Amino acid sequence: QRKYNKGEFSPFRQGKPPMDKKASIILLFIMHRNGARKETTFLTALFFLVGLQPWALVCLVAMGHYLFQRRKKKKISGWLGGDVKPVKPYYAEATKSVSHDNKVQMAKLKNDILLQPVGEPIAPSDFKTVEEEGSETYDTMIIGSGPSTLYAAALLSRTGRTVLVLSPDADASGCQTLDADKGNEKVTGKFANIPFDVQSNNIAHTSVQQRILAPALSTETDAQGGIRFAQIGTEADGFTSDILSIPGMGVDSYKDSLPFLIRAGGVLSIAQDAATFLGDAWPNDDGVGDSTSASYLSLCAGINASAQEYYLTKLFPEKVNGMKKADAYQESSIRFASSFLDRGLPFNPHVRSLMAGIGMRGENISPSKTSMAAQVTNICACLSPEGFTYPVGGPRALCHALASVVEQNGGRVVTGVKLQELLFDEEGKEDEEEKNDENAKNDPEAYKPRCYGVKLDDNRIISVGTDEDSCVVSMLGFIETFIFKINPDIRSKYGLPQGLPALSERRPLLKVLFCLNGNSDDLSVTGADWYRLPNAGLPLDEKDPETGEVTPGHIGLCDDEDDGNDNGVESTNAEVDETSSDGNRGKRTKMSNATKKKIRRVEFTSGNSWMKVSFPSAKDPSWKERHDGITTCVVTVEAGSDFVREFDTLPKVYSAAKCGSSETARLLERVTKDLIDNFPQLKDKISFCRIVGPTREGLSHNPQRFAAKGIKPKTPYPGLFVGGSDLTIGDSFSASMVGSWIVSNAIIGYSFVDHLFLEKNVTSDVSQFMKVPRNRNDEDIAVPFQVYSSTEDNLNTDEETTAESSKEK
Repeated sequence: QRKYNKGEFSPFRQGKPPMDKKASIILLFIMHRNGARKETTFLTALFFLVGLQPWALVCLVAMGHYLFQRRKKKKISGWLGGDVKPVKPYYAEATKSVSHDNKVQMAKLKNDILLQPVGEPIAPSDFKTVEEEGSETYDTMIIGSGPSTLYAAALLSRTGRTVLVLSPDADASGCQTLDADKGNEKVTGKFANIPFDVQSNNIAHTSVQQRILAPALSTETDAQGGIRFAQIGTEADGFTSDILSIPGMGVDSYKDSLPFLIRAGGVLSIAQDAATFLGDAWPNDDGVGDSTSASYLSLCAGINASAQEYYLTKLFPEKVNGMKKADAYQESSIRFASSFLDRGLPFNPHVRSLMAGIGMRGENISPSKTSMAAQVTNICACLSPEGFTYPVGGPRALCHALASVVEQNGGRVVTGVKLQELLFDEEGKEDEEEKNDENAKNDPEAYKPRCYGVKLDDNRIISVGTDEDSCVVSMLGFIETFIFKINPDIRSKYGLPQGLPALSERRPLLKVLFCLNGNSDDLSVTGADWYRLPNAGLPLDEKDPETGEVTPGHIGLCDDEDDGNDNGVESTNAEVDETSSDGNRGKRTKMSNATKKKIRRVEFTSGNSWMKVSFPSAKDPSWKERHDGITTCVVTVEAGSDFVREFDTLPKVYSAAKCGSSETARLLERVTKDLIDNFPQLKDKISFCRIVGPTREGLSHNPQRFAAKGIKPKTPYPGLFVGGSDLTIGDSFSASMVGSWIVSNAIIGYSFVDHLFLEKNVTSDVSQFMKVPRNRNDEDIAVPFQVYSSTEDNLNTDEETTAESSKEK
């Protein structure tokens, strides 16, 4: 007060600072190196270097807190609506005439809904006329199928957008059916509409996924939209989710393998089994001890702790990312998994082979070509203490719930859409260039044409307009979007996302659908997925007899490089056949940088080739209520050279080959033999089967994928976004949902300040502006189900107890 009366009042310090400038800089450097929060370091710099008085710092913090909270409670410009509209459950209309006390009839009506595919088939009269500019019905178009596509659609619908989902499949849930094969006239009656879950919908860390899904699923009566998740496996088998068959692991011969079960229980469960069957040391009470497997798993968990920060960088400008220190996950993403395996597990090749198999089950590439980030993510998914869960009612129930949110917010889900190409507004670009010719010369990247819609195979055009808020979202992946769905003239003139030419497409897959007679209990099959992993085959270590030094051998029996034993040569042309995600052949598209290369011929070999066997119906406890006496089996194999051709282009891609009925029959015979050899109880139980594909699976999981700066949701073309697992990790339900979450945030336009300092994003805002579901005395469950006891044949028919235990899991 005396200073103020004398006119000396100032927010800046008077006199000498408590520390000189050099010491202050050293202090700030130490704070930064030790991971101090950025705002703390900033305030410390203001106090020591600028000289702000303590009271001025308090005022600054208070003002910042006020502005941040104001921003946090405010809708950003990307929101096109007001408060989040409450929606009814997807089964509300079908069950409105039935009393809640009539549980039997209620359950029947809810199960009847799941007999129908998700979405409505495109009609000949749909989209016949092109809507005038500015009067489009929809402002957001999403292309794709499956839960990740509909999750993004539901989130964006909650923000006030009118979303049109275009699904290439007949079922927007991504499920396939036997009757989809028009040439198979035998599929009739109860087998005609059996849904086969051909995607990977096993869910790890369920409580985390429920928090991510809740803003999209929430209805008037239930925060999860009635969707529940059931634990895969039984108590008798330790809730086994995966069975790994790795050549040479745990045995003395490469011709044999010891099946390894991935059970619930996290690190301790895997470490104990590795000690029992693979000769590893036993973990102690804290879960590590002398166990090398437990140490490696803990290392992966530590690296994975910074995965969220890494994936958030896909939403930030490069200038912001340049100021950010690379985290452990980002550093590992550009390194090969083999180097971590060899250094972390140098002495026990069996444990090394096991970790390689757990880390890359979904793609047949060896650790010497796999990014460590993919290895870490897949391993940490298996560390979920409760194991894996599965949506009750399968992906159809989950997708019906998400599609209902889209439709109740004015959107639409259309199926069976055959997409020809994406459309771009080049005329608008040219007008802009004429007005800003000088700027166009200086920054040509700023003037790419805007994507405004799509053209179908029958030349129908669907447009969302060229408004600033309109957008097209492709969930098909970067390869199919930019190589097969963009006109070659547009692509060659305006280019590809940065780094995409250096990447490779993973080999397409074939799905063999088997319809089995009998329930899963009758056939003695569980919900566990069975894998044969030649890419993780036991390495042959070499030991120096003089020094005792061990040189780790090469992990895996397969190699994509030329090995000199090729059975054929495939030379690339300047054009490749355009192939959609469902394997249908289309027009030819020009590819640049095509060269001639000797391509290794790939064929499926019984007993040796990479293979995945799953029984989706065994994972769903409600399946028997709808399809009693039937079990579904999906066998996944790589598409051989009879089905796809590999092109040494930039990027490296595959195209569908002309395949006759003899090749299909030969493959079906080999796969069936392999299935019966591994599951002999299925002999004489197969009713029908068919092959689906080849299907594209996105980018290969090599370090180049994670190093490419252009693999972001917001593409160089205005109005065009890419979502899905190409942004994260393939063959993972959780990762695909994160990819959808990322693209939704990019469309709404949240800044790095929102994400880093306010924890403000699309899900937090939807939760903030959503009306809380009203409480009910009884739970509003989408699919009532019964749990079969693992020790008795009796059924637990108490629905309330069943639902509550499912919710807790």
